[in-house]
Amino acid sequence: PSSTSSAMRRHQPHEQRDEPNDGFDNAMLHMAASSGAQFFDSGHRMLQDNVQQVVSMGLLRYYFSVDNSYVMNKLALLLWPFSKKSFHREKEASSICGFMVPREDVNSPDLYIPSMAFVTYIVLCGLNQGWENSFTPEVLGKTASSGLTVLVLEVLLLKLGFYLLEGPAASFLDFVSFSGYKYVGIVLAKLAYIFLGRSFYWLVWLYTGAAMSFFMLKTVSAGLIPHNVAGAQQRSQGKEYFVLGLAAMQLPVSWFMGL
Repeated sequence: PSSTSSAMRRHQPHEQRDEPNDGFDNAMLHMAASSGAQFFDSGHRMLQDNVQQVVSMGLLRYYFSVDNSYVMNKLALLLWPFSKKSFHREKEASSICGFMVPREDVNSPDLYIPSMAFVTYIVLCGLNQGWENSFTPEVLGKTASSGLTVLVLEVLLLKLGFYLLEGPAASFLDFVSFSGYKYVGIVLAKLAYIFLGRSFYWLVWLYTGAAMSFFMLKTVSAGLIPHNVAGAQQRSQGKEYFVLGLAAMQLPVSWFMGL
C-alpha cells in the first residue's frame, strides 16, 4: 500500500501541470477568436468610414454595388481566370465611372470582395497565432499595418505606371480593387495552413498566386492597352513589360503576406 500511495504522489504533480496548460491553450484561442471577431466588425466599419471621407458617396456606392450572383461569379473568376476570353469592361454613359456597375458586369472592379478578404486575412492571422499560443492583441494591428502598407505601395505603383505610360484615366479605387483581390488567395492559403498543414498551404499558395498573376495580367492589360477603332489592341513594349512585371510580382507578394 505504501508503494502504491508513493506512486500516486509521484504522478500527481505531472497531472496537475497538464491541466493548466490545456486551460491556457483554450483561453489563448478564445482570446484570439474574440479579438478577431471584434476586429472584423470594427475594421469593416473603419474601412467604410475612412473611404467615405475621401470619396463621394456616389462613387462609393458604385464600387459596393454587388449582389450574391456577382460575388460568386467574381470569386470563380479570381480562382479560375484562365478560360475567360475578354476582361474588358462594358461601358455605360449614365454611370458615374462610365462603366457598368459590378453587379451587371463581372469585369468591373469592386471594393466589397477586397475589403472582406483583407479583414478576413487579418482575423485568420490572429487565429493562427492563437493556435500557436503566441497571440497578443497587437498582432491584429501589426498585420493590418503591414497589409495596408503593401496595398498602398502597389496602388502607387499602378498609378505611377498608368501615368508614365500614358494609360487611360482610371480611378485610384480601381487600383485598390485590383491589388486587394490577392487577399482572396491569401485567405485560402491561410485556411489550408491552419486546417490542413504546411504542405497543403504551399499547394494552395502556388495555385492561387498563379491565378492572381494571370488575372492581374489580363485585367491591367485590358485597362492599360485599349482597343483601337478597328478592335485590335494597340501594342506598346513599355506597357507590356509593366503589365508582366505586375503579374510576376503577385506570387512573391502573396508569399510575403502569407508568412
